[in-house]
This record gives sequence, C-alpha cells and structure tokens, in this order.
Amino acid sequence: MSLQRIFQADAYGQQPVAQNFWHRAFEPDVLGEPLQEDQSCEVAIVGGGYTGLSAALKLAQQGVDVAVLDAQHIGWGASGRNGGFCCLGGTIAEDDELIRRYGEVEARRYFYAERAAIDLVAELLDQNEIDADVASNGETVLAHKPRRVDQLKDTVADIQKRYGISCHFHDKDELTELGMNASGLSAGLTIPVGFALHPYKYAHGLAAAVKAQGARFYEQTEVLGIVPADDGQYVLKARKGHLRAQKVLLATNGYSSENMPEWLAGKYLPVQSNILMTRPLSEEELKRQGWFSNQMAYDTRTLLHYFRLLPDNRMMFGMRGSVSAAPQARERMRQAARRDFERMFPEWAKVETPDFWSGLACLTNNLVPFVGAVPNTSGLYATFGYHGNGVAMATYAGRLIAHEMLGEATNIAYPAFLKAAPTQFPFGSMRRHLLALSYTWFTLKDRMF
Repeated sequence: MSLQRIFQADAYGQQPVAQNFWHRAFEPDVLGEPLQEDQSCEVAIVGGGYTGLSAALKLAQQGVDVAVLDAQHIGWGASGRNGGFCCLGGTIAEDDELIRRYGEVEARRYFYAERAAIDLVAELLDQNEIDADVASNGETVLAHKPRRVDQLKDTVADIQKRYGISCHFHDKDELTELGMNASGLSAGLTIPVGFALHPYKYAHGLAAAVKAQGARFYEQTEVLGIVPADDGQYVLKARKGHLRAQKVLLATNGYSSENMPEWLAGKYLPVQSNILMTRPLSEEELKRQGWFSNQMAYDTRTLLHYFRLLPDNRMMFGMRGSVSAAPQARERMRQAARRDFERMFPEWAKVETPDFWSGLACLTNNLVPFVGAVPNTSGLYATFGYHGNGVAMATYAGRLIAHEMLGEATNIAYPAFLKAAPTQFPFGSMRRHLLALSYTWFTLKDRMF
C-alpha cells in the first residue's frame, strides 16, 4: 500500500527542508528507532509535531502507554519549519461568520481558546525548562498601503471586543522610532499577546518531556494503513512491523493523505508556505535599514508576509507558496520571496539569504480546526486545520484531544464546533488547484487595495 497525497512527491521529501535554518542550527538527539517488529500500546499517535507531542505528554502524565510514530523524525514537518509565531489564530473565518454559524457563546469560547493556547505554550516552556529562544512582546500588524491604515484603526476595537485586549496603534514615525522601518509601511498595530520562539527547539523540548514520562517514539516509521481488529483495537501497518493500539490519534495535519484513513479524503487542504533567512546582519546594516526590533510582525496583505529579527540578527522572511511542489516551482518561490524581501528592505538588497525552505500548513473547508473523534468509529481521533497558526493552536488541540481520549472533563475552553467533522472540499484530489485562482485574485487585491 502507498499513501495517496495531493501534492507532488517532492513536497513530502527532503528537498523542501534541505536548507532549513532551524534544522541546521539545532541538532537534537534521536528519540526513537524505526518500528521493526510487532508491538502494542494503549494509544498510538501518528505524527510527531506539536499536536501529537502535546497530546502524548498529557496522556503519558496520566499513566497511559503511548507510542508516537513519525514517517521522518520528530518535528520534521510544519512544527520544525514554521516562523515560530506563538500568537492568536487558528481560524480564517471572520468574527461575524463564527457568531452566525455557531452562536455568540460558542464563538466567544473559541476566542478564549486562542488566548488560552498561547498561555499553554508558555506554561509548557516553563514547566519543562525548554530553552526555545523566546523573544517579542506580542505581534505587530503593519499596514502595507495607506488605505489600510483605517482598517488597522478599526481593528483596535475589534481586538478589544474579541479578546479583551488593549492594542497599541503606531503611526509611521513611531514605527521608525521602534525600529520597524520598511518600505511602503504606513502604520502598525501591536497586539501585546504572544511571543516568538525557535519552533524546532520547542518541538524537541516537548518530545524530551514526553520521553521523560515513559512514552515511546518510532521515528522513520511511515504508517501505511490503520485497520480495525476483531477485538476492537486497531493495527497500524508500517513497512517492517505492526503496532496494535486500543486508540489512535491522527496528528498529521498538512502532511495527511487521502487513504490513511480514507475518512480524511477531501477534508483537509495543504498550503505551502516558504521562509527565507538572511545571514546575521551587522549593527550598521540594521541601522541603515532602520529595522532593529525583534518584534514578530506581518503585513495586511491577504497573502501576507511575516517576518522577524532573530536573536543573532538574522532576518526571517516568510510568505505563502505555490500550488506546485515541483523543483521549478520551488525555485520560482525562492525568487518571488527574494524580490518581495528586497522591496520591503531595500537597504538589504545585497545581503545574502543562504537558507530557504518550505512546508505545508493546513486549511479546512469549515475554516476552523477539527479536534475530535472520527465519526462512526470507536477509538479513532484526529485533529488538524490550524490555518497557518499552529504553534499555539496545535499545542492546544493536542491537549484538548488528550482529554477527549481520556474521557475526562476539561476546564479549558473546548468549543463544541471543533468536534464537528469538516465538510469535503470540492474537486477531490485536484482541490489544491483551487488555490491558483484564489492566489491570482488575492495578489491583484493586495496590489490595488
């Protein structure tokens, strides 16, 4: 059996991550060997990212025999490739849409969950003494055109209403004083909640905490099938062994497949995101451009740019990717990222950017995450669809699903609609091509408005 995925094979191989700065700058310990023979456990978790690790930690702390399996190694997917923004988010639905669909109470419960997700990451970092290069006091949204300034001013009231947070509006002169000077920026808005971190160090810090609780890891173990057994358990089939489990959690997010299990087909949409990283910048180079803040920031484009200065003065610059993962498309993505980087930071036009990598975020057709039991099954669970904000929300979803699997009540916010199975995207396995039309329209919209 082989896995059926909707991007080209290159998206799931080594090339997109070959120049990943996070991987190059931090070499973790090997956590587990490949599954070689038949084994058993109480709970099997497929996917060694934030979701799987957070769930595994909670389960193991409750004495559950947990095994985490990853096709590559822990943190190899989006959890070891993202920009390290631990911030509000997880849905791309507008407030009014959430309230219309689910009611005021459930929508408010979700907004509370977004804040609680950030607090959970901070708690896990502190309790497990994870050194993840934490920086930034909240996040700053930057108006990329003058006409977006009024939009930012309106956002002040929206954020206050949604989260109970007082934001700080910055005009262009204040942005310059704060060390956030880039071409085309007209104003900014700082939301004083959240922080930046080294995403790969965070993932492996979580994994170390999981292992300390007695859980097992099977790295380099691709799960090719999940088959219900006659005794009500599940058999996870790998190339060189089987793992029998009472319960199974699917935590593969954008790296999911159409047939593992077949229930997932059409319910998730992987989206490429790319990151460019400069070499360390000198104090003179920072001064010349006028960007010396370590604040994590993104602009008001629909196809947004996200960027931040790392503790060693490397500038990280990210943007959404192509609908193709072919090598030629990847090179075009690199060139596009470099062009946009130079437009925003013209004083760094000659600065080398030796690191460039890409990964897969994940959308749902419902525009909200799924965190629940797979319908019409017993003991099979899944969580995915964080819409590009997985550092906090994936961690939180892992905690939520662990409570669900334990069958215990939780005192943290768990909106009921997160348990509702996502509807399928149209066009089946060809659905990623829907993004091409969206990207064309969004690019035109961002230029004009």
